[in-house]
This record gives sequence, structure tokens and C-alpha cells, in this order.
Amino acid sequence: MSKILGWKALVLSSLTAISPLAASAIGNVTAGDVTFGYTNDFTTTASNTVDVAFTGAGTGDMAFESWWFYRVSGGTRESVFANPDIELYSGSYGRLDWNDPAGSGLFAAALSFEVFDSGTNQGNLFQNLRIHNTSGSDLTIDIFHYSDLDLGGTAGNDRATLGSNPDGIQIDLRDSTQTAPIVGYGASSYRVTQYSQLLQDLTDTGVDNLSNTGLPLNNRDVTVGFQWSVTIGAGGYRDFMSQFGSNAPLLDPTVTIVPEPGTAILMGLGLLLLAIPPRDEAAA
Repeated sequence: MSKILGWKALVLSSLTAISPLAASAIGNVTAGDVTFGYTNDFTTTASNTVDVAFTGAGTGDMAFESWWFYRVSGGTRESVFANPDIELYSGSYGRLDWNDPAGSGLFAAALSFEVFDSGTNQGNLFQNLRIHNTSGSDLTIDIFHYSDLDLGGTAGNDRATLGSNPDGIQIDLRDSTQTAPIVGYGASSYRVTQYSQLLQDLTDTGVDNLSNTGLPLNNRDVTVGFQWSVTIGAGGYRDFMSQFGSNAPLLDPTVTIVPEPGTAILMGLGLLLLAIPPRDEAAA
């Protein structure tokens, strides 16, 4: 591989905090006092998925796990989005990209997320997974979003009820002092369980569909799952968005730059491309 020389090396070095070439799988975004971040590798087992931290918007760390799964039509099980090909963290915005997460040439994916400081001990987090159909025919796919929220930084005493939201399925969580609404915009179905029943189903070797069950759930370590079942036309894309409010009401989705990256991110990507030497076609 050719070396990167001169000013281009300096540019690339300055961008590593925003866009490391090899995904380190650990990073965070911050707005005011509120921080959301991934704290371990993007791997998933029946007893653990991607660990996260959500601090500054309540007592302790309000979130334990949060991640995404998919199942292409005809698949025999759900699959996890593993380590991304590239990751970006800049201010309050982050993005993870997969060129071909299924290894089948069927679709690419990008997960965008933005955190908000909504007031004293209040915060909101938007997450949006964009699936781009890169195949030459319709893609029928199910997307799953899993979250384990530990209100007040503790597990075992949270309660969950079905909320009301015209734009999707909302689950309202609370403990004795903390609240946390979470919504899957346009979701087809939900499932709520105590840890780790839902995670075990999403990581086993069978097909699992969420069937609007589990509510109300009282005094448990609550986990929440949303499912979207869609068909995406050839060359098209579809967005799957969720929002979590920590001791804060849900914000209108128009306030977030998700799923589109902000100017700083776009500039970083452009400079990164300049820093990568052109391919030597003769050597290919």
C-alpha cells in the first residue's frame, strides 16, 4: 500500500478523532452535560449486546445496552450488525457505516445518532438506521431495535407501560424518581421483556417476530424491542428511527439532523478522501 505523505498525512492525523480508518468500536457524542457512547465492541451474544452509556440526564447511567438486528426475507434467524466499516464521532452527532453488513451484496446501512441536552438532568437521543437497497430487485427485510434502559443507573425496579404517540409505538418507562419514554417511529410491532429474554430470542438460531406483548411490566430489569417489516425497491432506501428521552419528554423529530450528517461531518469525510492516495490502476 502506498504511503500517505506530507500535508495529507497531517490532515488524516487531525481527523482520526472524528473518523478513524479502522473502526475502534468505542466512542461517544456529547451535548452540554449529556453524553451517549458505545463502550464495547459491536458484538452480540445471548447474554450481552453492544454496551452503551447515557449520562448527565438523570441519576447515574440511564442505559445499559442498545443495538440493531436484521433479517432478510427467507432468512432462518435474525442477524446482528457487527463492527462497522467506518465510524464518525463529532460533537453531538455520530455515524456508523456498513458497506455490506450481510455479505450478500443486497444492502448497505448507516446508523446516525444525535444527543441533546434538554435541560437540567434531562436529555434526548435520536437514532436512525438507514437501509439502502444496493441490489437490482426489491428487498424485503425486517429491522429490530433492542434497548435495555436502567433508570437511575440500577436494574430490577423499572416499570413499563404502553404510551400514546401518533407517529409510532411508544413505551413509557419509570422507576420511583426517573422517567424514560422511548418510541419506534413507524414501527410494525414491539415486545417488552425482562432482561435477557428478548436478547436471547434475537440471538438464537430461529426466526422471531415481535408480537406486541409484555406490557405492563412492573419492577423488572426492562428491555424494549421494536420491529419494522418493509419492502424497499431496487436502489431505494428506508429509515428506521427511534428516540429515547431521559427524564425529558420526547422532542419533535424535526429538531435533529439525523439521518443526514451535519456540515462538519461532511467536511471531515471530504478531507479524509483527499488524504487517501488515488488507486494505482496499473498495479491493480
